[in-house]
Amino acid sequence: MVTDRRLLCLIDDVITKGATLLCAATRLQQTFPEADVFAFTLVRTLGFVEDIDSIVAPAVGTVTLRGDEAVREP
Repeated sequence: MVTDRRLLCLIDDVITKGATLLCAATRLQQTFPEADVFAFTLVRTLGFVEDIDSIVAPAVGTVTLRGDEAVREP
């Protein structure tokens, strides 16, 4: 049986807490409730970084809403 399935991928250059991606993903999920929404970012950081010397630890994680704050793990 073939079913229609949508995979939506958000792309961003840098993720800090993930609030921007979470907002965009939430809006897409509201518009396309049957879709799976994923995101790809090139760099993850814990704050502003003037220069990035190298990309060292690729990771797969999640961004969730806790109270009023976006929380990224890892």
